[in-house]
Amino acid sequence: MDLSIKALTAAGAFVAPPVKKDITWHAGGKVQKATIYVRQESFVELTDRWKNEDQGADMLAARIATNVLKKDGTPVFTIEDVLGSEASGHGPLCAELTIVLLNAISEANGANRAEPPKK
Repeated sequence: MDLSIKALTAAGAFVAPPVKKDITWHAGGKVQKATIYVRQESFVELTDRWKNEDQGADMLAARIATNVLKKDGTPVFTIEDVLGSEASGHGPLCAELTIVLLNAISEANGANRAEPPKK
């Protein structure tokens, strides 16, 4: 392929619509299930996250707050929601849910995509 905007668009090289993901975690001794929508990250989001980290923002909390969306495309969380605070009225997200959300974000962005078995 000759590298061009047209060729890159056809190849799916630009950020696509959010990806629907079903997640499962445990809380209160019970299995919890939810559907989330994950924004695929762009070059701008990656570089902004690095800039924010230099300014003291929590990189993982920012990643969850930026990329985990409701069906209508609005964020589920703010950074304060993820980190918890007295003002938010709750503590931080539990470790298991945090890991599940970060895994969903990674999967939506192509990480852990299994290669087809070679014959």
